[in-house]
Amino acid sequence: MLGTPYEEWRKLAPRHERVRTATDEIVQLLADKQRIEEMIHEYGVACDSQGWDTLQEIYAENIERIMTGTLSETVQGRDQLIELHRNPVLPRAPGMKTVNVGLARFRDRELRHLISTKIIRVSDGNTKAWALAYYQMAVVGQDDDGWHRGEHEGTYVFSFSKETGAWQFTQHLIWTNNAVNPMFSAPAKAS
Repeated sequence: MLGTPYEEWRKLAPRHERVRTATDEIVQLLADKQRIEEMIHEYGVACDSQGWDTLQEIYAENIERIMTGTLSETVQGRDQLIELHRNPVLPRAPGMKTVNVGLARFRDRELRHLISTKIIRVSDGNTKAWALAYYQMAVVGQDDDGWHRGEHEGTYVFSFSKETGAWQFTQHLIWTNNAVNPMFSAPAKAS
């Protein structure tokens, strides 16, 4: 079971990075941080626009995603995770009294990952990195009753590796309140 986002962040990421003094080291650190920030944005846009090919590039083969909060899901592997982006299951956490109603019922739907307040740390050897970020997801869509809008928010702790020569996501830890977003949920029927 995951702790809070901040507890998990502190377990993974160094509190401070090694001070780089040589010009080439400073330039490398800045380039790595810029690339990681770009990847976070690429992730959000790819999820919103169904850019599965982008996710193929930026996800490591053995990426792991753990979602907690109002959802409870663990998935391992790039292909499995991309399939869940395509066809979300969104299993509810114990005690949640909502059910997933899916977005397929909406025409002209749009998703927007709004990812902000990022802290990025790079390992001493510039081969691993971590990012903590807050997010909101806004969703709009139209059905026979008109236009609908919903949003939810949460926190990401991302891990990255440059083992293949290019930065890739290796882990997503996600704290979310997705199960209360009216675009994704409805009250569970009493039994």
